[in-house]
Amino acid sequence: MKISIRYAFTLLFGFALTMALVGCGGSSNEKSAKEAAFEEAEKKISTDLDKVIHDLPSPTEVPYMLQATGSDFNGSLINGLENLSKYETNEDEASLNLGVYATDMGYLLSYEKVSESRQYMEACQKLAETLGVASVFDVKTMEEFQGNLNNPDSLNKILTRAIVEAETRLESSDRVSVAALILTGSFLEGLYLAVKVIETYPTDVLDETNRNLILEPLVKVVLDQKKPLLDVIAMLKDLPQNDAIAKMITELSILRILYDGDLADIQAKIASNEGNFVLTQDMLIDITTEVKRVRREIVAF
Repeated sequence: MKISIRYAFTLLFGFALTMALVGCGGSSNEKSAKEAAFEEAEKKISTDLDKVIHDLPSPTEVPYMLQATGSDFNGSLINGLENLSKYETNEDEASLNLGVYATDMGYLLSYEKVSESRQYMEACQKLAETLGVASVFDVKTMEEFQGNLNNPDSLNKILTRAIVEAETRLESSDRVSVAALILTGSFLEGLYLAVKVIETYPTDVLDETNRNLILEPLVKVVLDQKKPLLDVIAMLKDLPQNDAIAKMITELSILRILYDGDLADIQAKIASNEGNFVLTQDMLIDITTEVKRVRREIVAF
């Protein structure tokens, strides 16, 4: 059973507050201090989540960046719908994989795979029901989606609006941890799609030089995910810790180490504008291995 944000902080501060009331009659100054600390902690969580909601790439942003580079669609990369039933009985799994499926749907939409995207919208609806926010995928939304099947840009907007609405409703009902896991799943799936597009790019079509030139914008997409990664970690660290939150912090912190290591050196060379410096797939071997491992644990459970 999940606890609300308010209940979690009540547990944190409740004992000290009770002792103060018993020991000295509960002076107004002491009560005010406890209440102020409680409100400040709650405010910080809400502020951090709002920041991540607005700053994190939407479920369609990274997929559209990948499509814009000219990379071909690869349907084997996304999480299969046959896994859906595994997530419907567990809130943490449903939260993470609602984010995963939303980003996968963005990938489908970016390549105008409309029929498949409709199936993923239905999967998102089922997971939203598990999380108690089914109303964001209500009949009106589904009919709107159905009525815009020939307009991928409109479908993209409908999806993004629904996910943001779900996150906002969860935040307002003190279920911030659930909203945070949705964001985490969406971010990780975008990063996974990026590294997998690079890893699976054909090796027998172009020579190494031209292949590197084609892949360079894709490598840059991966490098640009460092700031969103740091934002997600900061958000998760501010939340009451359960097993799922703690695990995601650990996994994402490993990715941060990789970004702070060799990838930071690559970013420095890009910033120095060295004319002979070329981004290559080999620079992403470690991050690719780690992203694939984390994503496998999220979707497989």
